[in-house]
Amino acid sequence: MHYDFQKIARLLPKNGKFSADRIVFFDEVDSTNVWMLKQPEIDGLCCITSHQVEGKGRQGRKWSDVRGGSILMSMGWEVDAGHCPGVSLVAGLAVIKSLKEQGIKGVQLKWPNDILFDAGKLGGILVEKTGTSMVVGLGLNYRLKDSSMSGIEQPWTDIASISVTCDADELLSAILRNMGEMITDCIARGFKGYADYWNSLDAFRGCLTEVRMGQETIVGVEQGVNETGALLIESGEGVQTIHTGDVSLRRRAFTQG
Repeated sequence: MHYDFQKIARLLPKNGKFSADRIVFFDEVDSTNVWMLKQPEIDGLCCITSHQVEGKGRQGRKWSDVRGGSILMSMGWEVDAGHCPGVSLVAGLAVIKSLKEQGIKGVQLKWPNDILFDAGKLGGILVEKTGTSMVVGLGLNYRLKDSSMSGIEQPWTDIASISVTCDADELLSAILRNMGEMITDCIARGFKGYADYWNSLDAFRGCLTEVRMGQETIVGVEQGVNETGALLIESGEGVQTIHTGDVSLRRRAFTQG
């Protein structure tokens, strides 16, 4: 996959959060998030690469990619030192909006940061903060080979398997535009206005779900998220609110007693 940055520049809005002169491309980098967080001024900065040597997922997990097979990028904001709830969830919504603009429908979300299609992982989001610098990292499978993903245990998919007409340059520019607009809005006004939209795309809503947080396991019916972006799990003890932690969702089948 090769990007046409002149085309991407033409497609970006003139007054958008991200502009062509603030996009940095590397053929290879350790991690786009790591590189971004080392920069003195990251607001409106975007780092894109063909390959990450040490790609990062949530809770220190490794993100695997194939050179040129994924959209790998990080985008920067300067924010107040306080918490910005719901940013990773809105980032997922921005990706889905961008995919829909390219004619790709049926994509869903898994709390807090996974992008799914037909139960396969299509992408993931990692939000990191240092002081007032916030980076939103995205890994989106574009065109992968089965042989190169043999070590990945969980089901996965890529855009090429879903759509043969999706243009990488158009998708990338749409992601930059929608991320810029929606995350900036979320920072300013909060997640509340996005909660219903996110719940409509929740792949696990209404399913019996197992949530693992460290040594604790909660089993209940997943009920989407609340107005702050926290996950709601309904069990015999009532509705429990999950804010953060090493959370792993496992869809479980109902059993008849």
